[in-house]
Amino acid sequence: MNDNGPRPATAKCPMREGDRNPFLGATAMKHISAPLLLSALSSVALGSTALAQGAPGPNDGDYALHGAGSTAIQPILDEEGDWIPPPFIAHYMPTGSGLGRQAWRNITNQFLLAGLANPFGTWNTVQYAFSESGTSASELTEYYTNVGPYGLKPIQVPKFVLPVAIAYNPHYATQGGIQYRFQVNPSFPASTTQINGIHVGGMRMPRQVYCRIFNGQITNWNDAALQMANGGMSLGDPVDANWTSVGVPIRLVGRLDRSGTTDIFTRALAAHCTGIPGNHYATNSEALPYDSSGPNFSSVRPDTPYSPASGVVPAGPVNMIGNQYFNTATGTILSVPGGSPSNPAAGANGTGLYLLANGSTAVAAAIAAAPDIGTTRRVNGKVGYIGADFIRNALSGNPTLFAAALNRPSAPTVWHLPSAASASAAFGTVAAPEADVSTGAFANYGTDPRSASRANPLSWVNVLSGLATSTAGYPITGSSQMLLHTCYKANNLPHIRTWLGYNVGTPDDRFTNPTTGLMALSNIGALPSSWQRAVNQTFLTNSTEVSNGQTLGALNLWMAAGGTAGHCFGMSTLPGASQPGM
Repeated sequence: MNDNGPRPATAKCPMREGDRNPFLGATAMKHISAPLLLSALSSVALGSTALAQGAPGPNDGDYALHGAGSTAIQPILDEEGDWIPPPFIAHYMPTGSGLGRQAWRNITNQFLLAGLANPFGTWNTVQYAFSESGTSASELTEYYTNVGPYGLKPIQVPKFVLPVAIAYNPHYATQGGIQYRFQVNPSFPASTTQINGIHVGGMRMPRQVYCRIFNGQITNWNDAALQMANGGMSLGDPVDANWTSVGVPIRLVGRLDRSGTTDIFTRALAAHCTGIPGNHYATNSEALPYDSSGPNFSSVRPDTPYSPASGVVPAGPVNMIGNQYFNTATGTILSVPGGSPSNPAAGANGTGLYLLANGSTAVAAAIAAAPDIGTTRRVNGKVGYIGADFIRNALSGNPTLFAAALNRPSAPTVWHLPSAASASAAFGTVAAPEADVSTGAFANYGTDPRSASRANPLSWVNVLSGLATSTAGYPITGSSQMLLHTCYKANNLPHIRTWLGYNVGTPDDRFTNPTTGLMALSNIGALPSSWQRAVNQTFLTNSTEVSNGQTLGALNLWMAAGGTAGHCFGMSTLPGASQPGM
């Protein structure tokens, strides 16, 4: 067999996942320089680290834009820094969406409050944040209380269309020096096993199957429902003599932090699994199903939603959280008091409880870890949810992280991988707030039938609430929001405008091209052209578009230089700053 390609379909030979090893160029093998740790979060330095004339800042002591938030889009942010010409410099703390929004709506250091060390030093403010969860009305009130008095207004705008992959490691067990790998039915077409010509797995999971897996009802990979979903072919390695009798336990992996990826995932399961008896997902949340009698992880991360004192409403009231977490510093699984272990005993089925990991990088590391349960026959079997920019084919993807192919009950024979194109299809034709659905031009000012407003940051996410019930494309898709301010320091403004501009196709399509663009190569969908126009005209331009007598630019939503331009004239300077604006 040729390791660089699939076996011919006519051979009909069982294929073990991971046998195919298509060429991944040097850029495709690039990884984030440091893992997320539990004691001190890693950072991402975007762009050149050399101080150049015209660089951003100074901000809290260094010449760079500062940001925090989502770990789901950490790989593509690292790539963006390389694709934007100098002297762009940005520092990013992948803290999880919840803490990112918290830092954005405050002007005091939020990392220390969460027990996290910042390798860049102490930041009092952030110029941007990322979150897959939309900011809430109460969080906006906090923004206006904490940041508003200095003359700034909030911006929340979708930047990425993010498919969340159901990810697994094809290496499920080791025995006697032999690696056992899941096999893929060779009759499956490349469109359901490859993204951009690279094999990414494609184990099939119909809605009934993934709902039952993530509700702890299917607990072994040899379950008949999985075999039936995959054309009647066993998923087990053909040389694994123990597959039929013991199989391998399904071990769920989820996020320990307040996570926007969890919000997209639980929103989908709440919508997709309502007909499944025993479904534990009642609503979307940054926390998985949990109750206060479950284990307490506050000793691992003080702002975790999995503690009795947490104010985060979980996705459901039935605890699905085990008392173990994956420690990336040691590559081991540790425990906290209370609750029950997520790890099964050797030879047993999965527990249906989530092993937790702090951030997407740790989720990827946990799934990719070597088999660790048992003695003679050691098994892994972990499966979790993660942004699709982490899977094998993506520019900064993990070569051992594969993705399931999902379908919809309305089209059971159509299978979708978490690709950029499939995510864009799921986004569909929904219109931006007060926008013409076809062009994105300013329209329906004050009369949008969805009660959506260009001037209301909540509207930019609220109009996308139906993505979980979309009838096209990959079914677990959401948006990743960039949280910004209207008024920036004069040195910061051109850099933050340039960064957002590339996502709306200006000055070129190096990010957005559907074939060669950074986003397509990272499994992340670009905003449709109508949304790109709406974003550009609202936040990057003092627009002259008019609707119902209202000039768009006069809403003062466009980003400007603090203290010198239009609606940012005469604003106050933040404590400790020498220039007005962020």
